[in-house]
Parts: sequence; structure tokens; C-alpha cells
Amino acid sequence: MLDFESKKFDSNLGGENRRTYKSKPPLQERSQQRVTLVLKATENMLKKMDPEEISIPDIAKESGVPRGSIYQFFPDKYVLFTKLAELHLARVGEILAEKSSKNRKLSWKKLVGLWVNAASDYYDSTPAASALILGGPLSRNAYLAQEVTIDHIGKGVRTRLENLKEPLYLPRKPDVATLGVEIAFACMKRGYYQENRISESIRRQAVRAVTAYFSEWER
Repeated sequence: MLDFESKKFDSNLGGENRRTYKSKPPLQERSQQRVTLVLKATENMLKKMDPEEISIPDIAKESGVPRGSIYQFFPDKYVLFTKLAELHLARVGEILAEKSSKNRKLSWKKLVGLWVNAASDYYDSTPAASALILGGPLSRNAYLAQEVTIDHIGKGVRTRLENLKEPLYLPRKPDVATLGVEIAFACMKRGYYQENRISESIRRQAVRAVTAYFSEWER
């Protein structure tokens, strides 16, 4: 589960120049605490319920936060789901960065394998992340927020591949690093659809697909 207390809840869900319904960032400590309670409650509910079954009144009851206070920050449940998905996807990016920092002497192919398995482990152990990200996006706003975060992850992948002892340099136009992230992500989504998890077989296919794609630029 995410450490919600350590997260800053900004409202930039869709990047610049995008029309989206955004969550309103809490300004006061009490409001911050309420948003944390709401996110935790929603996270717990997603362990046993599908997103379609959850409503703001249900979340209010589960969290103990008045319905009106929830609507103040999240106009509807899909804005709330979008924020939660964004936080989980950002956490996946952090995990990939952690794996990279500890394994700079690995070959880029082995690092891709580590990344795929680390991300898959996170999704398999975090029902909310799987439901909202692999089972989504649930709205256009969620799609836009997801793509913005994937762009960020792609930039991190590029930087970390370039910083390996034996670096791999990928083109920026098209953004091959981010396309590689999307390829792995597509495999994971398919695995989740078929088995409600990311099996070893799907993980191998994701690694194979990304490795084959990146290999074109291997020197």
C-alpha cells in the first residue's frame, strides 16, 4: 500500500494544455488528513470490490469523512480513482529507479528483466493498482494522467539505460524508451485481463518484446 502521508497531492493530472477535471489540492493540515483517509479507504475497498461498485457515499462511510468534504476535493469518484492510479503509477516509477540504482553494472537486457518483474510484483501485490491501471483507465482524464506519468517513467528509463556501465542509447524521436515502457505495459494489461495477475509466462513475453525492440539500437 502507498504511504499516503508522504505524498503531495497536486492537481496536475493531465499535464499542460489539457482539459481535465482535476482534484483540488488540500491546503490545510486537517484537509490533508481527510484526503489521506479518503485515499486509504478507497484503496482498501478496491481489495474486495470493483471500481464500478464503489460510490462516494460508500467511501464516505468507510473513511469517516463527510460526503461534502470528499466532493470538495474529488468532484466524482473517477477523479478520485485517477488520483489514486496516478500515485500508484508514480510508485512503479520509483521502484524502477530503485532497481536501477542498485544494479548499474548489469547489462541493459538483464535490467529490463528486473524492471518487468519488479513492476509485475507491485501490481500483483497491490489490487488497487491492478484494478485502476491494468484494468483501466476508467475515464479520459485517467487516460491522460496515465500517459503523462508513463512519459515520466520513459524518461527515467532512458536516463538509467544511458548511465549503465555499458550504456544503451535510444532515440528521442520517436521516444523509443517510452514506447518500450508502453510495450511492457500492454503485455501486463493483457495478462491481467486473462488471469487477473501477471504470470511468469506473460512476464517473459514482456521482457522478450522490449528486449527485441531495444536491441535494434545496441552497439
